[in-house]
Amino acid sequence: MRMRRGTFTSMVLVLTTALVLSGCTAGGDAVVRLTFWNGFTGPDRPVLEELVETFNRTHPGVRVEMNVMPWDVLFQKMPAAYNAGRGPDLAAFETVRIAMYASRGFLGAVDDWYTAASAALHQHAAEATRYDGKRYGLPFTFTPTLLFYNRKLFREAGLDPDRPPTTWPEWQDHALRLTKFTEGSDTPSQFGLAIPDHQSVQIWPILLWGNGGDILSADGRRPAVDDPATVEAVRTWADLIATRKVSPIGLSGPEADKLFETGKAAMEIVGPWMTAGFTKAGVDYGVAMVPAGPKRQVTMAASTTLALSATADATTRRAAGEFFAFWTSPETQQRWSAGTGFPTVRTDVKPQNAQAAVFDRHAGAAVVLLPGVPEYQKIYTEILEPAIQRVEHGEASAEEAMSRAAEQIRPLLAR
Repeated sequence: MRMRRGTFTSMVLVLTTALVLSGCTAGGDAVVRLTFWNGFTGPDRPVLEELVETFNRTHPGVRVEMNVMPWDVLFQKMPAAYNAGRGPDLAAFETVRIAMYASRGFLGAVDDWYTAASAALHQHAAEATRYDGKRYGLPFTFTPTLLFYNRKLFREAGLDPDRPPTTWPEWQDHALRLTKFTEGSDTPSQFGLAIPDHQSVQIWPILLWGNGGDILSADGRRPAVDDPATVEAVRTWADLIATRKVSPIGLSGPEADKLFETGKAAMEIVGPWMTAGFTKAGVDYGVAMVPAGPKRQVTMAASTTLALSATADATTRRAAGEFFAFWTSPETQQRWSAGTGFPTVRTDVKPQNAQAAVFDRHAGAAVVLLPGVPEYQKIYTEILEPAIQRVEHGEASAEEAMSRAAEQIRPLLAR
């Protein structure tokens, strides 16, 4: 029987619409599509893409569709997208942002995904996902930042490249000996350290913690930036930078990386994501734990969390739970670590990658910055960083700058 063109077109339209509305493929299998935004644009991207493809292949009922963009673009787009009801089902972002996003109603609590197997996750990473008594994500990546040092420059300065500094006095002495000046110039041709003060993994909190100081009190109810231990740490390191010139003033994270990569700085605190670039540049580098301060040996955790949209329905939640379980499985974590050099997010899975093993060894000393603090961005980037910069530039003493910072922070904690 010959079918009229209009009738055939109508039937195709009806069938296509039915498939779209039912979430079915042409083969008739139900597929839940999960949008997933993240900022893994570096050498880690191909590894992540391969793992997502593995998940899609082994979980035919779910398809994760990634949108990868630079981190700064991600952080600009996410609030607007969530407010407009067009946010991603899943997002990976800095753990410190959980409280900010959860307090705005962007994220859904996922306490039910923490099973007995979750006990193997790094507890610092897992606990940092809490806000207002609930968990709003699972650890996606977790790594300590460590001290990278140039072995060649150590040898040239008469320092043993097999014995990196382990205490603040040693570290400061090494920084001074590795700072070189061209005759007749008061600007170093080589810096002992590269310490960024903005657009970077946060380095200054490590210095505060090492001296027994902090940004907030242990209960998070009052500022601690004006505590004597914090002020002393700021004064000590700002003087080394501004007066002794062991590091340039006003470095961004990328600028600090470039100084180390080009042999213009002998030491830097950074994470495993830079090892490929340093290796490609031919830097003969070593990696060690950040030297112990007078009160504590500690470092910053570079941590990202995989979070679920608050608007996810039951079907989306179940599908996302499958991806969460896949990502935190021992097999996936071993493949991620082997391909990127990151340590795993599990304490019961030891990396086979030698580089990752170094970072894994010190993961227990890594602390997540300001967990559970919704106003963390204002506190850190709008108050603390400018205060430290004023001290570096000689515009205020450490006491004056930190006292003013405490005054600015106090009303933010009362909200």
